[in-house]
Amino acid sequence: MDTAINFYELKTQLADIGFSEPDIVDQLREAMYTEYSYASLYIEKDNTRFQINLDKYETGLLVFDNYDAILTSGLQLRDQVFEPDVSVDKAVRLLEARLHYIDVTADIAGTPMNLKATQQQIYLLKTDNIMNKQKLESLEKTLLNLGFGTQVNTALKKNIEKELPEFTLTAKHEFNQQNIGYTLYFKAGDEQYFFNKFDATLKKGKENEVSQTFYINKGNGVTAKEAFNLMEGRAVYKQLYNKEGEGYHAWLQLDDKQLTQNGNKEIKRFNENYGFDLEATLKDKGIKELTTPEGTENLLRSLKKGNTQQITAERNGEEKKYFIAASPQFKTVDLYDHQMKKIKREELLKPEQKQTTGKKQSEQQKEDAPAKKQKRASKLHV
Repeated sequence: MDTAINFYELKTQLADIGFSEPDIVDQLREAMYTEYSYASLYIEKDNTRFQINLDKYETGLLVFDNYDAILTSGLQLRDQVFEPDVSVDKAVRLLEARLHYIDVTADIAGTPMNLKATQQQIYLLKTDNIMNKQKLESLEKTLLNLGFGTQVNTALKKNIEKELPEFTLTAKHEFNQQNIGYTLYFKAGDEQYFFNKFDATLKKGKENEVSQTFYINKGNGVTAKEAFNLMEGRAVYKQLYNKEGEGYHAWLQLDDKQLTQNGNKEIKRFNENYGFDLEATLKDKGIKELTTPEGTENLLRSLKKGNTQQITAERNGEEKKYFIAASPQFKTVDLYDHQMKKIKREELLKPEQKQTTGKKQSEQQKEDAPAKKQKRASKLHV
């Protein structure tokens, strides 16, 4: 075959799959006169390097044998040898799909893939990538709703891509100038990863630590902040589900005296039938935050999350600030001063009632007094 015809056919063949750059044409022209049994052409497109491999027959004819594509992204690298029927576009799509999902062995990467095999793997990886994306987004939403934010999202993505049967991640928060650490447990199901539980470890002073395991049921459970509040000894109001899947509400509080077999504190539950009504407990106590619907909603919501919440109450004509926390077991609230020292509940819950009672008694005495005098005078008159 004439060298010019061979050059034209190779140039057309390369252009048909995406190698039409002038630099490739120039390299091909030089390769036509190589003295070796093979020749290679090189070009880089965006983040992908290509090596086009040509074989030279004894007749002097050059043949397009295959090409190697190497995609780099950060510290990651994916490569594969392709047969001449695979376009550059499809080669890059396959390597990008692998980049987000899997790496392959050197044997697979070094074995030329034809068009049919390339298309099949692109489809499979695309499907897997969509499923992995859905798995990831679902877990990220759960973590966000449970108060862990986005701090473990990067590590979560990497572990899902590895298709590990189970793995743990760590997170941390600071509440009220106290550090609390979390170990989050994930496990693979048939088509989904599940966030099953987390361990919370709260530092008490420089040396002491307390730990507690909290379980997650279908994305629902105690949040990161609520776990902290429970470990601080306060109560949290949550929606729970019985064995039949029916929802109900209850106050939860850790029991310092009762431990489970794995060392966790038992969780005491006070459901609606127990008789604790937080709003009724606070009503008519002169609490400023309860004077508007919005203020009432915000205060009750915060207390139900287990927070200590600052309030302003009118006591004997003066405004005083307190901190309160729900205490469902005793059907009341705990009261704290500005230094978070516990004080008698009666300072908020009883004094105004006593004052009102005293006033009624005084008024009643005044009303009764004239009647008594009149009765006595009547006897004298007789």
